[in-house]
Amino acid sequence: MNVDTELMFECLIYLNLFYFPVFGTCETIMTAAKYISIIDTPKIDTDAAVVGTKLSVELLKILIYRKFKDFRRRTVTAITVLLTFVTIGTLFYSFFIQSPVLKLESILNSLTIMLATTEVVFGILEILPCCQKPHYY
Repeated sequence: MNVDTELMFECLIYLNLFYFPVFGTCETIMTAAKYISIIDTPKIDTDAAVVGTKLSVELLKILIYRKFKDFRRRTVTAITVLLTFVTIGTLFYSFFIQSPVLKLESILNSLTIMLATTEVVFGILEILPCCQKPHYY
């Protein structure tokens, strides 16, 4: 079975384009709610910095891929995969270090980690020479 890795990666970025506004809005609102909450959140500044990093890296990844994919596809895909690793690192922070973690935050981070890992898998497969489809133009 041949899998079109280029198409799959493109579809995942496209899906991320529509998922990002929901994720970004919810993360921003939850972080603001933690700031004004009466529940003790000892590392709220670090948590907010991680959320800001996560959102800015995701936005940068989407913009870079959409803008430059036609010129240097393999290079842009490699940059996108590296930025996705940063996103995965921030998600692991949210899962294992951040305290307290809201239930909605856990759900959104779970969905994001599934999307990010499939982006990494298909991004790496797209970069590998063995999985590239021949271009006849």
